[in-house]
Amino acid sequence: MGGPARTILHVDMDAFYASVEQRDDPTLLGRPVLVGGREGRGVVCAASYEARAFGCRSAMPMSQAMRLCPQAAVVKPDFARYTEASRAIRGVFERYSPEIEPLSLDEAFIDVTASLALFGTARRIAEEIRASVRAELRLTCSVGIAPNKFVAKIASDLEKPDALVDLDLAADALGARLAPLAVERMWGVGPVAAEALHKRGYRVFGDIQRAGERQLVEDFADVGAHWWRLAHGLDDRPVETGRAAKSVGEEETFPEDIVDRAEIEAKLVAQADEVGRRLRAKGLFAETVQIKIRFSDFETHTHARTLSTPSDHTHELRQHARELLASFARRQWRAVRLCGFSASKVTNAPGQLGLFDGAKRERLAKLDDLRDRIHDRFG
Repeated sequence: MGGPARTILHVDMDAFYASVEQRDDPTLLGRPVLVGGREGRGVVCAASYEARAFGCRSAMPMSQAMRLCPQAAVVKPDFARYTEASRAIRGVFERYSPEIEPLSLDEAFIDVTASLALFGTARRIAEEIRASVRAELRLTCSVGIAPNKFVAKIASDLEKPDALVDLDLAADALGARLAPLAVERMWGVGPVAAEALHKRGYRVFGDIQRAGERQLVEDFADVGAHWWRLAHGLDDRPVETGRAAKSVGEEETFPEDIVDRAEIEAKLVAQADEVGRRLRAKGLFAETVQIKIRFSDFETHTHARTLSTPSDHTHELRQHARELLASFARRQWRAVRLCGFSASKVTNAPGQLGLFDGAKRERLAKLDDLRDRIHDRFG
């Protein structure tokens, strides 16, 4: 019922962006640090544990975080340094297994099932990873050990920061260990789902375990069966080392609302440029494109279209962005808070060209190549 036997680690860096800033600037050590933009609608990208003690957290408006902790140091994010540190951390992981699934710059799953014969135990591997990250990078991480990805991710979060939690347990013991946890810890259980569970008396994993799968299906249809499995710590998904991108997108929240439709069009065209460049860098082609507009009252609209032929050409993506924006009726239009352009249903095949499309596509490809070389040289 639990799928093939595996031993999975989930490694989660502790307050990663803030910790890198504190490491690289000794004057920040021991101080509350907020990484993010201070101006306008800036948000917190990361909060050090000293700042979290005041209630600050990531994704919080910076203005709110500064009210909670006015003495905090606000640092502009430096993603080049975070990416460099992330690569070095991955290098540590690769000493113990090639089966690595990064989730972001600061966390990853590692399947160490085949590594146990060489290194002995998962706990030993986890301890060595933590020691190496601390000694070589002067950063700390928390590691969860479990028979699957879902439980490993829960384990890494139970005693943060700088913790190691081993939940690689037999089924009965694992169920008992999970029983007291709030349903909000389940993947896919956000505020709306949590409220629905609470209304039927399901507040912790143990409530779901005791109700049984049939009752959960009766209450919530297919998703109920999924929640019942998670409550027992069951998750069959393997670590995916080469996950294909499902979408490529860009979006921007503005410091001040923008009313001018032409200015929004310019923003979308620039985003389409960047999406096209990223698609070509990955060797991908988009079957669907979409724009997102969030107005000042937070009402959000998305307009999308499916392309007759998958494309990675900037010229075509720009045109789709303009046409999708034009589909907004004038009476709908008002001040805009955010806009975004994305490409989805991506494929690594350009699709079948029409009889007269070849020459056009060749010209567009040459133009895109010139654009990319200019970007690579001048930014």
